[in-house]
Amino acid sequence: MQHLIALLVYFIFSTLLTWPLILNMRTTLFGDYGDTLGTIRAIWDYINSPVLQSTGQLLAAPFKMSYPPLSIQPVYELLLEMPARFIGEIAAYNLLVVLSFTLTAFVTYLCLNYLLRNKTAPFIGGLIFGFCPASIMQALGGHLTFSFNIFIPIFIIALLHNREMRSIQSAFFLGMSFSLLTLTSIYYGYFAIFIAIYFVVFDYVTIKETKRAFVLNYLTAVFFAFIVTVLFLYKVLYYQITANKIELAQVGRIRGLAELVACSARPWEYLLPSVDHPVLGRFIINFTRNHLHWSNSFEQTLYLGVVPLVFCLIGLYIWRHKDDSKQRCYFLFFMGGFALMLSLSFPPAVLLGTFKVPAKVSIYLPTSISLLIYFIAPMFRVYARFGILANFFLACAAAVVLSELSQKMTKIRYYVFLILLLPVLIFEYWSISPDAVHAIDTPPAVYQWLARQPGNFIIAEYPMMKTEEAAFYTYVFWQRIHQKRMVNGATPNNAAACNFYQKVKDLSNPETPDLLKSSGVKYIIVHKQMYHDGPIPGTMKRYYSVEAASEQYNNGIVPANHLLGKPYMEFGDDEVYRLRG
Repeated sequence: MQHLIALLVYFIFSTLLTWPLILNMRTTLFGDYGDTLGTIRAIWDYINSPVLQSTGQLLAAPFKMSYPPLSIQPVYELLLEMPARFIGEIAAYNLLVVLSFTLTAFVTYLCLNYLLRNKTAPFIGGLIFGFCPASIMQALGGHLTFSFNIFIPIFIIALLHNREMRSIQSAFFLGMSFSLLTLTSIYYGYFAIFIAIYFVVFDYVTIKETKRAFVLNYLTAVFFAFIVTVLFLYKVLYYQITANKIELAQVGRIRGLAELVACSARPWEYLLPSVDHPVLGRFIINFTRNHLHWSNSFEQTLYLGVVPLVFCLIGLYIWRHKDDSKQRCYFLFFMGGFALMLSLSFPPAVLLGTFKVPAKVSIYLPTSISLLIYFIAPMFRVYARFGILANFFLACAAAVVLSELSQKMTKIRYYVFLILLLPVLIFEYWSISPDAVHAIDTPPAVYQWLARQPGNFIIAEYPMMKTEEAAFYTYVFWQRIHQKRMVNGATPNNAAACNFYQKVKDLSNPETPDLLKSSGVKYIIVHKQMYHDGPIPGTMKRYYSVEAASEQYNNGIVPANHLLGKPYMEFGDDEVYRLRG
């Protein structure tokens, strides 16, 4: 009954956090207008193939796109695609949003309850990690792999359980937990390697059995993890090994060191609440936007919270003297993990300057061990995501301290303490924008009209931007409605499509209409407001630096081309031009 109550409370918190999403699962959407829309489009494309012949023929027309193996997170994909077949891609996505916070908190609670055998401390630990601002902001940015975090506590429990049992069964459980974590989030699989190394060192220092049994146990766990992970990812691994560096860079499988530095954490990001905090946000939003170092608030919101930090300070005071209690061992382990994740999230190097000798060369000063790993796994660039794991270890350490306090305080004082604590924790963690839920039940009029037009023709939408820009996802999202092929969507791994994109991206070029017409384009759609908004849609601008948010397409001016004549149709700020053959 206690577990069911905890689950219900977490679900209520999640429902309130995302309100009114639960009432409109099919007609509203949680999150920004960037990666969220891209994810939903990917779900739609998958569940409708081969009827729609997949994204390969719907984008970058008239060229058929070819993609490398992209199924690198099959568990996450399954969690979205299976319900989408029954309730649709929008409802499936929203359902996972609500369940992400609920189940992460609940599984964290169960794992801490297994360790601490306490009624309330695990509940608070689950609340801290399940609803930490870092996870909330990742979900808001369309990165549900970093809010659906149930396999993180399971992996930690598997490590601790294996340490106690040292059996084939415990090694199998450990290997499976690593595989599930990796197959849900490839980033976390990478990060889990650091956690495992840290734990093995921790385990070795406190080893009581023979070293041979110790080594065999972990080799068995590695064997199980390797077999299961490779079973699902062998195509991806083969592609990563055999493809040349240019191709890998084109599809984002090799990242530059500059990206790694830009997308690492900074100390103040752990101390500042979310820009969406209803009270505190207004005081820190200007500082945050002016210190984003070419990243965004979705990645750089890592707020730890005053309450968890205070708990850990209390723990350091309580266990300042050495003792052999399990509570102290757990606390030191979690605090060590917190310190490690914190250090790994910081920039692996500092840019000293760019020099011309004779070409431009950027010189970096190494500052972290993560720089060494970068050369082994250069496909990972957002080391700030180590901050989510820092939040996890801090939440666990805080729960251990709270469990210890429950034994040292009288029952009345303890529960009074909790009653005073919870409102403070909820207040500082409430980091959600009132407009986080967007209505998407009425498609733009131009797309409704386009959906009614017969024929398998091609369209070209302007501004024509690169596929990695947030505004681009608006095009592919609404393509679900009109289902027409579009010129937009060329990626670097398709030279023909990219060359054509370069020729037609400027609507004012006199050659553009003829080039489009000769490729089978029937309609040109011009979105005048998007020229003003630029690469970052208006709803997302507060999450980016002032400089990035102010960027516009063509300086906000809609390009003119007299060869197009007058618009064939007009829908507010959207104009349609027909190319007659």
